[in-house]
Amino acid sequence: MLFRRWASLTLAAALGAAASAAEATSTSAFAPVAPNTAIEFYHAEFDHYFLTQLAVEIDALDSGQTVGWTRTGRAFAIFAIPPPGGGDTFSPVCRFHIPPQHGDSHFFSASVVECTAILGKIGTDPNYSEYVEESPNVFYVGLPDPATGACPAGATVPVYRLWNQRADSNHRYTTDPGIKAAMIAKGYVAEGYGPDSVAMCSPAAVLVDALTRVSGLSTFAPGCDGVPAAGSVYINAEVEPSIAVNPANPDNFIGAWQQDRWSGGGSRGLVTAFTLDGGGTWTRALAPMSRCSGGTPANGGNFERASDPWVSIAPDGTAYQVALGFNNQANGQNAILVSRSTDGGRTWGNAISVRSDGAQVLNDKESITADPTDARYVYVVWDRLTGNHAPTWFARTTDGGATWEPARAIHDPGTNSQTINNQIVVLPDGTLIAAFTEIANVGPLDLRLRLLRSIDKGATWSAPITISDVQTLGTFDPETGTAIRDGSLLGSIAVGKNGMLVVAWQDSRFAAGGRDDIAIARSADGGLALVLVSASCIAIARSADGGLTWSAPLRINGNPDVPAFIPTVAIRDDGVIGVTYYDFRGNTPDPSTLWTSYWLATSSDGATWQERLIAGPFDYATALLVGGQLFLGDYMGLATVGTTFLPFFGQTTGDVSNRSDIFASLARASATAALTGETSSVKTATAVPRAMTADIAQRIDGHARGVVAARVQERRSAMPHP
Repeated sequence: MLFRRWASLTLAAALGAAASAAEATSTSAFAPVAPNTAIEFYHAEFDHYFLTQLAVEIDALDSGQTVGWTRTGRAFAIFAIPPPGGGDTFSPVCRFHIPPQHGDSHFFSASVVECTAILGKIGTDPNYSEYVEESPNVFYVGLPDPATGACPAGATVPVYRLWNQRADSNHRYTTDPGIKAAMIAKGYVAEGYGPDSVAMCSPAAVLVDALTRVSGLSTFAPGCDGVPAAGSVYINAEVEPSIAVNPANPDNFIGAWQQDRWSGGGSRGLVTAFTLDGGGTWTRALAPMSRCSGGTPANGGNFERASDPWVSIAPDGTAYQVALGFNNQANGQNAILVSRSTDGGRTWGNAISVRSDGAQVLNDKESITADPTDARYVYVVWDRLTGNHAPTWFARTTDGGATWEPARAIHDPGTNSQTINNQIVVLPDGTLIAAFTEIANVGPLDLRLRLLRSIDKGATWSAPITISDVQTLGTFDPETGTAIRDGSLLGSIAVGKNGMLVVAWQDSRFAAGGRDDIAIARSADGGLALVLVSASCIAIARSADGGLTWSAPLRINGNPDVPAFIPTVAIRDDGVIGVTYYDFRGNTPDPSTLWTSYWLATSSDGATWQERLIAGPFDYATALLVGGQLFLGDYMGLATVGTTFLPFFGQTTGDVSNRSDIFASLARASATAALTGETSSVKTATAVPRAMTADIAQRIDGHARGVVAARVQERRSAMPHP
């Protein structure tokens, strides 16, 4: 708790403490901050903001040596010394420490008059007892006109100061009028000059990389599911997140995840979080998808467990999330549930069942897509397993979620075959692309990534088009052989503003069957031509003839000597492709640990790739153990806003009472070398042509059958026995 610990220190002593802490700092995942930039941090437990331009403080906060503080991604430029010729338009900024009895925070002012007044009240006014002036000129900024609030030339960006009006006094300093309005709506008051309440003036607003812990300790009450415990539950652990950005408000992101995962399948409930300031601060909320999150017979969420969260936001700002709700003990009922929010994720409506079945039918791996071209349409797809047969099922609303049409199958892979990993994206012309993995039981399992197209909003669908075969072997701890619950058999699809499609998945072809890589497929013509990329190694391939033939996959992950897994893909508005994934390049031979890093690889042309570290290394060996496999989720979230990628992912904590948390990253800067011996540029390579030997085919087939059997067993074990 940084400023609790520093409460009685002067600025000089604080800098010494920060410098000592910074010496122990591991390599930062953040790009270096430009000089003379004041960065904003947030502490969720205190609900306090802090501002600093001092490198030693930034390092101490970023490193985690000072617990609890995370960047909000917001910053603004300052002057270290008065700019030449600034005259009276530029002013020193004083910095005071507010003691614990008044809030335990810091206060800044660009007004010499205000700074002098506060200094004079120390020791005489009880409201200012034990305040400490840490610096009369910690930096310099422009001083607005006292009457109009107008900023002077050379520092034309208004900086607003918001006060929380609480006993634990704290201020937030922001250049964003939208954040100012949001804080006032929360009860803060603006302090400054002129009708717009401008406190100081900056040369420029700045956006910086950030990494924020979004989840927190569980708020679910013991026994909230209403039935005796069956299996082990990982209290406080969060896994398998999804994220979406509001097209109507790019500062509003909404994420969801599984909270308190059961070892045998599903979680006690789903938790949602929203931000209204572009990812700087998050507030958690609940949708009634299970009893623990508020589900009842009246609101449609009367289920013991929930799983597989997915979030999407329509162009009018209406948010939708979908989940699988099911009963572990009562009757085996399971349903695909949809809830919507019209206020940015603050509150959620009743859970509407678009399909409900008994214990003999298993609905699974659903996703939801709000049509970006028409807010009336929202689509849900999933696989519906009966015995060994699981077609792709589809449901839609044409009136913004007020009603849902009856669900129906849109693709049947045949007897003893199934689909999984069904997802829909929408091309700019309104064409729907439904992508999935098809598992055909024809001797050795035939694994293929395929897609359907619809030009009438899902009323009718094309015949399937094959994207690529899948040659996955799964991921294992290289020292112990413990299996990782990864993205085997699953894929990730994204569409760009220019109609380019990208699909990502795990594949072993780049390592001659030795391990999985990460592959993506890209299309520039609405699904008729695609580019591929594979996991553990990441690859791309192109098609120029309507998807009938494909170029050789191209590896794009940075270190081909270690497995990479759970890829997620997104495309920025400017066409830059991003793929996130985990790998073991930071691991050591110690069998008691499994050091893992989370990466973002990017490319503007699909041929030249760079990567950067998002988080880690962290110890995957301390993750949840689900079905004998280490588990952070079958998928992770990745979205974009402007030129920023938004990874939304799970990470272990090292605390067995709180094994994992969900983090949001604002990845704004270009790629950076992040681990010793690594470079930001990825040396791409095509797969070496090879025959599919009997040994490799058997291993791929064995792994695929094991994954399918384990997933079915997990779902069935989560249902009551007949």
